[in-house]
Amino acid sequence: MNLNRQEIFIASTATTAFLVSVVLVIFSSLLTSLIGAVLIVALAIAYRYPRQGLWLFLIYLPFTGTVSYSFASIYRAVGGYVTYSGDYALFHLAKDALYFPALIAIVLSSQRLKQLRNQAKPLLIALSLLLAVCLLTLLLVNLPQQLSALPKEKPLLMGIIGLKILIGYVPLLVCGYYLIRDRQDLQFLLRLQIILALICSGLGLIQYFLLVKGICLGNTHLIEPAATRATLQARCFVGGSLLYNPAKQLISLPGTFVAPWQWTWFLISSSFFTTAATVGESSLRWRIISFFSALMVLIAAIISGQTTAIILVPFIFFILLLITETQTKRLALKLGIAIFLGILIANTTGVFGTVWSSAIARWNYSPPQEFVINQFNWILQEGVKLLGNGLGKAASAARRLGEIKLIETFYPRLLYEIGWVGTLTFLVAVTVTTVFTFQAYRSIKELSLKRISICLWILILLISYNTYYYPLIIEPVAIYYWFFAGVLLKLPNIET
Repeated sequence: MNLNRQEIFIASTATTAFLVSVVLVIFSSLLTSLIGAVLIVALAIAYRYPRQGLWLFLIYLPFTGTVSYSFASIYRAVGGYVTYSGDYALFHLAKDALYFPALIAIVLSSQRLKQLRNQAKPLLIALSLLLAVCLLTLLLVNLPQQLSALPKEKPLLMGIIGLKILIGYVPLLVCGYYLIRDRQDLQFLLRLQIILALICSGLGLIQYFLLVKGICLGNTHLIEPAATRATLQARCFVGGSLLYNPAKQLISLPGTFVAPWQWTWFLISSSFFTTAATVGESSLRWRIISFFSALMVLIAAIISGQTTAIILVPFIFFILLLITETQTKRLALKLGIAIFLGILIANTTGVFGTVWSSAIARWNYSPPQEFVINQFNWILQEGVKLLGNGLGKAASAARRLGEIKLIETFYPRLLYEIGWVGTLTFLVAVTVTTVFTFQAYRSIKELSLKRISICLWILILLISYNTYYYPLIIEPVAIYYWFFAGVLLKLPNIET
């Protein structure tokens, strides 16, 4: 019997997935076995069909938290705290099972990347230097720590996790450049993003109303410390850790994501994508859908309870519309509709008072500017080493492998982990990325592509030097930043 390559691929993938599931069900649980089989299929599809793998990667990204925590066995409550099962990590590896095989397949087809090497050679050199410095920290800091560590401590493994967190998604720049071949691909990408934003914002609104109507109890029935902080014990409908305690004026929603901060930065990112689609879409129907999606993102940001989203999302929409909309009447109409709907929703739901009170309370409790300054002062007083204290030493994902420091702002965290050399190299890398993507924007002549590119470039500029929280190493922005940098670099090549 003669089998073609397609049949061989299907047969080998199915056989491997079956064998892996059998082994896992023997040594672990049925759920782990099923996850393992799905991961094998995802790996095979992404490697064989890297373009389809990347599209699936982008689609799955906003629903990672929802899918992960939809299984009761993933976590359980212990008093006011939450513990996780071993299956937790497997769920979060699912998207990487789509990303890494696709990346490998793209890199192996190196002929397709020759154009990128010629166009942005200094950028690739800067990113290579960043990788080299991180590896230097791993070898000269984490490895010696491992040699003298206690049995329960794993500094080298912490370093590997820290390396993946810090630069694991940098190659998405290559993937974004590879994925967009022509205008049709760009159009599909933007339409995909507005549909994802629309769906996720809608699910976030449902989550909020379930809490308001008392169908989900939120944190009101929980004991401390769960009563006053985001926790999986308060999970409602979608997403993960949630905080809803109106009696204490506390609200912080996760939407479809793992935690509220990820949801905040998804909404911030979506404000750029939906605006780009609104001002760059050729179809009237899709422009209307894009505008409606932008309004949904705005509403989701208002009810999220996150001060950063409440302030930044409306501000971003306003600035982008001023920059991209050349017709005064159309600009006035869009702003008028947004303001009218915002006032209508606030008056009919009473949402604005509760959410605004929560945001003000959070700001007064910990003003962002003071928080950032205090973090910088602390790290400078501690003393910054040349190569840092080791990769992963401030990563919560590595907390089970050794002692970590909880540092909640980005550049102080970099200073602590990879020191002066690593932080300066990182700043050079993002600066070169910002400069090259700006040059790509400036080289575009066509109005619709220019409008799209300025929206994407301002997102890159905002994230490159943001030190409040750390979106550059946390999903989804860690993914969107590098991926859309690659897309932006490709736009001059698809201009007609």
